[in-house]
Amino acid sequence: MNKNNDHVNDRAIDEREWQAQERAMREAREGTASTDPMAMRYRRVADALREPLPDLLPPDFAAQVARQAEANATAPVIAEPPADKGFEFNLMRGLLGLLGLGSAVVAAMYGRAWLAPTLELLHLDSNVAVNWALALAACVGASWLTEQLRRRRESAAHAA
Repeated sequence: MNKNNDHVNDRAIDEREWQAQERAMREAREGTASTDPMAMRYRRVADALREPLPDLLPPDFAAQVARQAEANATAPVIAEPPADKGFEFNLMRGLLGLLGLGSAVVAAMYGRAWLAPTLELLHLDSNVAVNWALALAACVGASWLTEQLRRRRESAAHAA
């Protein structure tokens, strides 16, 4: 059976460390030198803490921030992304197109196998499902159309 008395030694070490820290702080306030190596180590920490932090901001920092804020407030707002949309954007469009095409092919090939059980599970007949699909298509179409109108209006306002 092992007996671990390390917690007793830890308290003694902690007390010595505490006393060394307090001695270093007191000697730093009084300006006296210490002969204890542990207190001398903490004296360097105490001296560093007594020094003010260096001022890293330039003297005209507030004026620079005010000029930047004024420039940002008067700058025109860019409504559309740049003309060069980049490789990633075109790749994303292509992959989304492939996903849509693949979904349409899978729905055409296996639609009868899963459409009837799904409608039965939801307690819907085919007329209700068609009505919901038409309502969804109308909502998506209306959202797309209003976005196109908003973009045209903004581009006309920026052109004027």
